[in-house]
Amino acid sequence: MTLAKYQGMNRDELRDYVLKHREDTEAFYAYVELSKAEGKMTSINPDDENWEEKVIEAIRYSNNSIRWYCDNTEKYKKQSQIITEWWHNLDNKLVTKYHTESIKNTGIAGWKPDKLNRPVKFTITEPSLEIGQFTTLVKYRDEDNTIHQLEAVAIELDIDKQNLFVWTTTSEEVFIFSAEKA
Repeated sequence: MTLAKYQGMNRDELRDYVLKHREDTEAFYAYVELSKAEGKMTSINPDDENWEEKVIEAIRYSNNSIRWYCDNTEKYKKQSQIITEWWHNLDNKLVTKYHTESIKNTGIAGWKPDKLNRPVKFTITEPSLEIGQFTTLVKYRDEDNTIHQLEAVAIELDIDKQNLFVWTTTSEEVFIFSAEKA
């Protein structure tokens, strides 16, 4: 198969081809480039001095996101169901967790992390949401079997980039869980 044929395939078709022809490294690199071009894959080198800017760019909002203010009412039932289902589907899957401890406002509904910790990759187990009236407890276990809990006032699911933003009650912290592609 020639490079021109790879360029004629969409990302899903190319992914299927790569999975069936794992020895075809040219196809793999074409898939990676196409995924990057579509914003579905980002390479970040932790040794790069500009890694924080690259992470910020990788987790920016898409046009296909759902924001839920953890309001346990009928009005927000659909947002709650979609986010809950997405979170539960992370069970036994690899995620990357980003954590920003300080946020700076950049305009109307805009924000930028002031202090961003290095990303951490791990397998998440037993993800659950305990929905209260105006807050939601986001729970999961890590690879060490440690239970983690985050009290959220808002949760946003970026469907295109597969990122879940958890806005905590302090409003100075945001945790971002990014589902790793298989």
